[in-house]
Amino acid sequence: MSAVLPKHNIAYISAPKCACTSIKELIFCLENNCRFNKVRDHKGALCLIINENRHYIHDFYPTIPFSKQERAKLQMLHCFCIVRDPVDRLISCYNNRVLRYKVLNQAALSEAGIQAPANPDPNQFVKNLAQYKKIGDIKHHTLPLIHFLGSEPNFYSDIFNLKSLDRAETILNRCFGEHKTKLLHLQKTDKNIQYSFKETFDKATIKNIENIYEQDYNVFGKYF
Repeated sequence: MSAVLPKHNIAYISAPKCACTSIKELIFCLENNCRFNKVRDHKGALCLIINENRHYIHDFYPTIPFSKQERAKLQMLHCFCIVRDPVDRLISCYNNRVLRYKVLNQAALSEAGIQAPANPDPNQFVKNLAQYKKIGDIKHHTLPLIHFLGSEPNFYSDIFNLKSLDRAETILNRCFGEHKTKLLHLQKTDKNIQYSFKETFDKATIKNIENIYEQDYNVFGKYF
């Protein structure tokens, strides 16, 4: 799934840490002619409150393994996805899940039986990624792109990256006709605590990332 909308001849297949929250919010806005609620929960995540129950944008447009997608249905639509260099994707995950949401605190690691540093620095995060993946939130956000998007680029009508999101916005607005809206950046980490993309990892860590995500580079590398 993600967002499969035959009425508008559009399907968006999402992967975590590739602007998926912002794209899903844009689609919600176009589909319903209103913005997703700006209320944030105690962790700072956007949610919609109905009968005092919280509902998140990913509840409406879930990110699922490509193996579970209805390929026959998707192939009839203008299907697109957004990709991101694994190095940038991992530091985005680190800034958002480790620094902002503190998912690798000592209590969480103890509960999961993880023998690795709590609240790690970026290089420790990658070095011990296999262990940190015992925590579902980290696993979900660091699985390879091919897990969510498949390994056939030709399956998609369009493949965008974070530098070409304006083109994705244009296509979505065109598909929905009379409703027009702008893409927002929703998963922001405080600039005072986040690491920059250019100065985060040492050379050994970058090489490790390239090895871990070799298939992503092979399949989608030319789109990064």
